[in-house]
Amino acid sequence: MEDGDRDARPDASEPTVEFSLNAGGLRLLLDAVTFRLDRWPGGDPMEQADLQRMQVLLNAAILEVTFGETGMR
Repeated sequence: MEDGDRDARPDASEPTVEFSLNAGGLRLLLDAVTFRLDRWPGGDPMEQADLQRMQVLLNAAILEVTFGETGMR
């Protein structure tokens, strides 16, 4: 697969990993992704796009966790 052919969907032939994070873990991962994007040195634009998608997903997950915590009160 060439870099230009990459998209956000995982390739069925590539190994994948699933894991669970609490709110603190999500925030830590979001901070790391944001740090990387804020200091983007250039390079593969697909990597930057992947990080941007990851940032959006992590923000959504944090909102979901926060909303869930609020709903439990």
